[in-house]
Amino acid sequence: MLNERKHQAWNFWSAFVFFGAVLLVGYLLRQKGVDIRELTLKEAVVIILASYRMTRIVVFEKIFKYLRNVLKQREDLYLIGTLSSIITCPWCSGVWVTLIIVVFYYLIPFGVLLVYVLALAGVTSLVILLSNLLHMYTEHRQRIHQQEKSPNNELLN
Repeated sequence: MLNERKHQAWNFWSAFVFFGAVLLVGYLLRQKGVDIRELTLKEAVVIILASYRMTRIVVFEKIFKYLRNVLKQREDLYLIGTLSSIITCPWCSGVWVTLIIVVFYYLIPFGVLLVYVLALAGVTSLVILLSNLLHMYTEHRQRIHQQEKSPNNELLN
């Protein structure tokens, strides 16, 4: 019970760390003359797609599997347990990733290149996902059609 409460406390305090990071990024954006409220639709779409792709990479893909496994093995250390929670939860990871994407897009020289690459990769992964769904639907329809034409089916009628 005590360990779970400590872990929950670390999770709670990580929210304050996140808000502190947001304030720091906001301050740095202001220093650079960027008003995030003036975000264009194009910029928003690029940031959304890049955040989507990077979140998928962190939470689900093989490239971060080693890190996820290492953190899972050390979840008894409260800070590490919180980091493990963040990188294994798409909702948690998504907010951190989006903040990092905003930093790369606006504050890091040539960071916009990484953001565009991730955004284009995000579009690509969505195309692949839609293609896979279309393939599954087509295969399903073909199986139904084959069952309807099956000689066994005609004998039953």
